[in-house]
Amino acid sequence: MNKIRKLVIYLVLILLSLLFLFPILWMAMTALKTPAEATNFLSFPSTPQWQNFVQAWQTAGFGDAFVNTFEIGVGTVLLSVAAGIPMAYSLVRYPVRGANLAGGSMLFMRIIPETVFLLPLYVIYRRTGLFDTKIGMILAFQIVTLPYTIWLLRSFIMGVPEEIENAARIDGCAEIEIPWRITLPLILPGVFTSAILAFISVWTSLLFPLTLAYSKAETVSVAISSFKGYGTFNWPVMAAAALCVTLPQIVMFSLINKYLVAGYTLGAVKE
Repeated sequence: MNKIRKLVIYLVLILLSLLFLFPILWMAMTALKTPAEATNFLSFPSTPQWQNFVQAWQTAGFGDAFVNTFEIGVGTVLLSVAAGIPMAYSLVRYPVRGANLAGGSMLFMRIIPETVFLLPLYVIYRRTGLFDTKIGMILAFQIVTLPYTIWLLRSFIMGVPEEIENAARIDGCAEIEIPWRITLPLILPGVFTSAILAFISVWTSLLFPLTLAYSKAETVSVAISSFKGYGTFNWPVMAAAALCVTLPQIVMFSLINKYLVAGYTLGAVKE
């Protein structure tokens, strides 16, 4: 019975994996088809059309938008993590009245729709010169990434016993060095997790770049939406562009999967 049960579980997992992989496989096949072949969803490409990827990179400024998105994503992650670590550490190790409420409000900020911030940000950016700039996009994304990063890192830090830090104090470690030399190395999986989620938020966002950028800070999501013509769609080229956007995320998760799993495990503490 145990063997049959394991077999059934494996079959279910395989079917679920195929179900989740199907959109990516369908997108990859579409990217290698001609426009005429793309109308038949279940057919295979007769001859792989690799030029679709070249055309996608050269269409609607997609290549420049890809580089912009990467730079904005890296800048957003660096700022969110650099600001989030000391803020989260302060909430855990130096609690004040209302610290729990502040921690909960971080998650609440994450679930507020982005549309709430669009009009005020647009007016401010137009008046301050931040409109259509990478710096402006990095600052805008902090509304989404910074509260969630603080909330996530707060849970990770709560999983580090205070006795370890007290032992470092006894050994002569300065108070200002403890968060960086003692606590930070212990929560690196959590830092990686926070960084990945922040980067993915930028990589897949549409509303902020659509409202606060035009050409100089255009991102891939906006560039892909510009691929459609007047009543026409070049599905193979759009699929090629979408695949170019998806592959970096897959590679990233594959390379740091162990850190991601460890980060979620470390963050699973009971308050």
